[in-house]
Amino acid sequence: MELQGSALLTAGGFTLDSYMLLLLGIMLCAGILGGAANYFMSDKNATTSGKDILKYAILGIVAALTVPLFLNMISSDLLAAAKSRPIDLFVFAGFCLIFVLFSRRFVESAAAKLLQQLRR
Repeated sequence: MELQGSALLTAGGFTLDSYMLLLLGIMLCAGILGGAANYFMSDKNATTSGKDILKYAILGIVAALTVPLFLNMISSDLLAAAKSRPIDLFVFAGFCLIFVLFSRRFVESAAAKLLQQLRR
């Protein structure tokens, strides 16, 4: 069973088929869900405003959108395989979600190391 790209969205010579829109939707959902999870896992001692959850969601979406770049860098064929094996879409969604959850910790540790080096 292969996912067929029947619906096409064309904008300025750039074409998105239904498979690409499905991947984009998965990344957006994983980014929002992961951003919300990061918000709820954040330090509750600090004062948080209503804008914070939006900030976490946007940062989560940005992190999830970098997953295809990372998969390309490690020469993974997950996205190509998911076209013929739709179960791999769940693997891709899980990968996006884990990437979003760990991106917060990665950024925080990198910022802490940078501040440590600046203090020296």
